[in-house]
Amino acid sequence: MYAVPPSGVARDAPHPPGTETLDELKCFRYPGHQAEAYESLNCLGPFGRGMPASRRRDYALILLASILWGTSFPGSKLTVGTVDPLFLTFARMAIGAVLGLTVLAATRRLHLEVFCQPLVWVLGAINAAGFELQNEGILLTTASKTALLVNVNVVIIPVLMVAFFRETMTRVKVAGILVGTFGVVVVATKFDPASLAGGQFAGDVLVFVAGVVWAFYVVGAKKMVDRGGDYVALTAGILATTALLAAVPLFFVGWPLPTDASGWLGIAYLGLVPTFTPLLLYVASMRTISPTVSGLLILLEVVVAAVLSFFFLRDPLGVHTLAGGALILFGAYVVTRGD
Repeated sequence: MYAVPPSGVARDAPHPPGTETLDELKCFRYPGHQAEAYESLNCLGPFGRGMPASRRRDYALILLASILWGTSFPGSKLTVGTVDPLFLTFARMAIGAVLGLTVLAATRRLHLEVFCQPLVWVLGAINAAGFELQNEGILLTTASKTALLVNVNVVIIPVLMVAFFRETMTRVKVAGILVGTFGVVVVATKFDPASLAGGQFAGDVLVFVAGVVWAFYVVGAKKMVDRGGDYVALTAGILATTALLAAVPLFFVGWPLPTDASGWLGIAYLGLVPTFTPLLLYVASMRTISPTVSGLLILLEVVVAAVLSFFFLRDPLGVHTLAGGALILFGAYVVTRGD
């Protein structure tokens, strides 16, 4: 039960003995009082009792990012039909970077120091590789399967968190990782050896590898966020370095510009909607939420992508796709429960 502070204690008074601080919020616990804590202006009520408002806010940020990212899969599938995958990666990231840098300039926070950090360039390279793989793969497979297989990083991230952040690897996490991996096998192979020779399987492999690549990206971004600093500048910096590095292959293979308006429209949507804004929301949420936990919430994008792909692309939702997707989602849930 939450109550007001004990009589005579000001909200901004020094913490009395035995108090606890959650983030920067003043949610104190007073031993000896029937009410274990009082609800300050920033403390939660019913949903998630005792959870700081900042964490509830960050949960909401992740869910919104998931919805926006979910629209990118059918959007990419429609666009790669008329736009070269390599050029799409560059153009989408460039628009997202320009949007981010514009926000920084408008808020007078535009500084070039972020580009002096080597990890920003490493993250840009990883991000560029991930999008190149995804765009090449989605050309061969469906948008809904791409969303499923890309999000296999949910079961890979905990392994990397153990290696880089010394998080505990429990038996429950191991079980969840195995279940999720088996789900990938079901989605990609359908238990049919003949499917391994098809172009769609090649696309499945490419988007699966993209998911593995992005697992390293998430862990690297978490390390950057933990260092502190302006997360808006970090987001814009990552997108800018991604665009610059994604342009490198185009100098060797040429610049295949779209020849019709639909291609440019797809690029504009992907660059303006599901790029800078969701990445900004996701990076901001890392201040209070572990990537292991946020990975489960990000899976909402799979549902969004599947629904939109079914209605706009007539993507088939076969038994193997549904069963494998359920295994991936359940594996992610098990991994998160073991956190």
